[in-house]
Amino acid sequence: MKKSFVLKIGLTSLLFISIVSFGLYIILQSQNIVSKAVGHGTSSTERKYNILVTGTSSVEAFVRQVYRGAQSRAQKYDCSIELYVPENFESDISLQKIFDYASYVEPDGLIAFIPEGTSNVTAPVDASGRKIPLVTFGQYLPELGQISFIGINYSELGQIVGNEIISSTDGKGNICILHSDFQNNQIYSLLMKELLKLTSARKNLNIENLHLAADKNNSEFDLFRQNLSGASPYDLLVSLSEENTVLAAQTITELNQAVKTEIIGLSEGAESRAYYEREIINELIVINSLGIGARAVEEIFNYKNSGQASSYIIADIDILKRGRQK
Repeated sequence: MKKSFVLKIGLTSLLFISIVSFGLYIILQSQNIVSKAVGHGTSSTERKYNILVTGTSSVEAFVRQVYRGAQSRAQKYDCSIELYVPENFESDISLQKIFDYASYVEPDGLIAFIPEGTSNVTAPVDASGRKIPLVTFGQYLPELGQISFIGINYSELGQIVGNEIISSTDGKGNICILHSDFQNNQIYSLLMKELLKLTSARKNLNIENLHLAADKNNSEFDLFRQNLSGASPYDLLVSLSEENTVLAAQTITELNQAVKTEIIGLSEGAESRAYYEREIINELIVINSLGIGARAVEEIFNYKNSGQASSYIIADIDILKRGRQK
């Protein structure tokens, strides 16, 4: 009898240890995801609902702005807003892993940036297997079953940039267009088609196209810097990404060319805005990322309350502009 009792105690202890170990494994796995994310924050920790905002590190500045916009609706809907972005470009946390984590923590809604070229991603679900209400921006993936997609009208954006080039230069001068890393994708080509349609009609506009690497280690950056500091620098720089807008402003500052060369930049974050405030950048064309975040939260709660949401929404484009220096 005594031996049997000891055996039962041993089996019970082993089962208890196994359950505790499994629980600790799950906790550590979730903490591993959180520890490799940056910008983890919340608008409140004692709210009725929870919304998760996530995206890739390549567009971190833009995603942070979307997060800020989402926070503006936190009090209205009694929800906390949290942000998760992979730590760096080499992070092993894929979009699918972040979606899997969302399934684990079960937020009441998810706002996610979908990178260009993403495929074979499964949308997050709750414990019952139902899809978590998902609003996306970036690339549209119909297979995700998002309740709403908030996108940019790239044809309209190209027209805006083209018109601003003509307005800024009176239709004449030497222009340098700094292309983004996404210059070969289809939506980017829509922007360039409309931009060049307007500018090519102006025979006195001389346009040069350059693609700059973020690390500045390429021949096109060397050419860019050389031309800026030459006897006849560009009259206008036009940047089509946040990163190149900042890079152009930094290079202009280093060369002390701000008076000679103006900058029109596409802005997706606070850094380019800071250069605009310092009057180094003359004009910013701003994708209203704050509006994207606010609208995304609205759509999540429209869906929760009525079962309906706007399937496709065009993001607003704003222009910040100061007087010409010439």
